[in-house]
Amino acid sequence: MTGSVPPVVTVVVPTVDRVELLRRCLRGLAGQDLADPYEVVVVHDGNAGITALLAEVADDLPVRGLRIDERGVSAKRNAGWRAARADLVAFTDDDCEPSVGWLTALVQAAGDDRALVAGPVAPHPEDAGVTGPWARTVNQPVESGYYPGCNLLLRRSALEATDGFDPAMQAGEDTDLAWRVIEQHGAAAWAPDALIWHAVRAVDFVGHLRSLPRWGDLPLVVRRHPQLRDRLGYRRWFWKDNHPAACLALAGIALTPISSGALLLAAPVVVRRLRKHPPRRAAALAVSDVVEAGVLIAGSIRHRAVLL
Repeated sequence: MTGSVPPVVTVVVPTVDRVELLRRCLRGLAGQDLADPYEVVVVHDGNAGITALLAEVADDLPVRGLRIDERGVSAKRNAGWRAARADLVAFTDDDCEPSVGWLTALVQAAGDDRALVAGPVAPHPEDAGVTGPWARTVNQPVESGYYPGCNLLLRRSALEATDGFDPAMQAGEDTDLAWRVIEQHGAAAWAPDALIWHAVRAVDFVGHLRSLPRWGDLPLVVRRHPQLRDRLGYRRWFWKDNHPAACLALAGIALTPISSGALLLAAPVVVRRLRKHPPRRAAALAVSDVVEAGVLIAGSIRHRAVLL
């Protein structure tokens, strides 16, 4: 805990109006076994429920709120690290709960000079009953080249050198920052015991489709870091293995005014889904595949880098 002694690490938590999820996050942060002092900065929009929660937990957690008017998770993360009192800054999100040894594992892995440390993310066990094809969570048990912003630790000097997260990006901003740090300061460390549990949230089909446009910024990540093609992409040019069939379907849809038979090009994406799902769900998944591929095509044009 902090007092007059400066914290060894500052935890930055961006939040928007999700009081109960944030409560669970702060529960995990209050239970950390780190022997050294630490602080928590919750960056919010001024929601009255968030403000009340921070006052409620203040006796058990070295937490302070920081209100900003800017929207977006990157703006909040950047405001948080700039307000941090420690040289090490750990990031998690309001829909996550750190395991007891999270901060200890991150700080130990950072050592004296490592600029970036990442750890595993798993679906929250308390949310095991939340299921469905559109349920949303993060599940990254091993280091993969993606760096979710809900489980990162960076040195303040590295954040200052890179100017932090890119607030213009709607997705991929965490992986982009991580690789900018790696390119300047050397390889990231992986802390297998620094486990974060990520909430599993129910999302319906319409909500899922509405969330897809943000992935249009992924081509910008591979434009800035072309070495990621071999590591993150499917056959270098595709984000997911279902996207080649989805792109073929889009070509068929586009060519239909010229030839009605072109619509047959949509068959592979539907057949692929029918192999594993009943017809109604397969149709919905095929539509999602096609929309997602369309988002990536538009993003590739916008960012002048191909990732489909």
